[in-house]
Amino acid sequence: MNGAERQPGRLIIGVDGGGTKTEAILVSVGPDGRETILGQGFSGPSNMRLAGRQQTLESLDEAIRSAVAGHLEGDQKADIAVLALAGSDFSDVKLEITQWSERCGFCKRIEIISDVEPVLASGTAERWGVALVVGTGSVAIGLDAAGRSITRGGWGHWYGDKGSGYDLGRRALAAVSLAEDGMGPETALHARMLEHFGLENPRLIIQKLYSGGNVRSKIASVAPIVLDTAEAGDITAVRITEECSSELVRLVTAVTCDLEFSDAYPLALAGGVICGHPLYRGKLEAGLHAINPAPGSVTLVPHPVRGCIRIGLTMLEN
Repeated sequence: MNGAERQPGRLIIGVDGGGTKTEAILVSVGPDGRETILGQGFSGPSNMRLAGRQQTLESLDEAIRSAVAGHLEGDQKADIAVLALAGSDFSDVKLEITQWSERCGFCKRIEIISDVEPVLASGTAERWGVALVVGTGSVAIGLDAAGRSITRGGWGHWYGDKGSGYDLGRRALAAVSLAEDGMGPETALHARMLEHFGLENPRLIIQKLYSGGNVRSKIASVAPIVLDTAEAGDITAVRITEECSSELVRLVTAVTCDLEFSDAYPLALAGGVICGHPLYRGKLEAGLHAINPAPGSVTLVPHPVRGCIRIGLTMLEN
């Protein structure tokens, strides 16, 4: 079906859900292909492996209901909902969310995809190349011109998420503990972490982390402090930033090597940590440009949820 044959007023729900937040939009696609955002919704984490079943479904429900409020009347349903969710590669997770959506009845069709796929759809002109998401966690997906796809990273914080917000925070808190014990160099991170947590004794940080809520997200929340402290010249923070950016370079390189890219490729970046901090992004790009092949273009995708709409429209037309 070509653009001129599209049915008028197609309604598509897009959802981008991760370890920290969930964003949903309801979009109407007209006969000319023009997209109009009708509603938006925001809520908490929706990575079921980390946030749990109840929190995930509550977050999805809150975000989607906010997005469709006042726009789906009576028994009206969206034509398709594309949910790009971190940690959704597991069949049991997909089943839980599919069953939940059937009970809610807000769409005629639901598709659950990786949270990296809409980054590639939004950030690359021909929908091939490398998409790297660096937020609370980290994951990269590559797609070559022939349609071959691979994923690297995304293993979770227990033994993965290298270069992520969690990784930055974990290394920083470790550096603070070593400095406190006299086993590591003094660092400005010591005072910055105490200020962040509202404490006077660094030994109470662990108590603060476990006092309730998502420990992983709390650790990841200090990533901006680490990057700001590095930008101010603190040697320990600089070292942590360089080590973590090197991990991201390795992650992207693993994708390009396995897909046997020999020429410049498009790179799409998403996630609050990499999109929100030019210093960190600059270190990543410098590392990648020191390797052959280097990215030919680098595009920031601050709102991957728009890629869900593009994917949803393609699914409806095929």
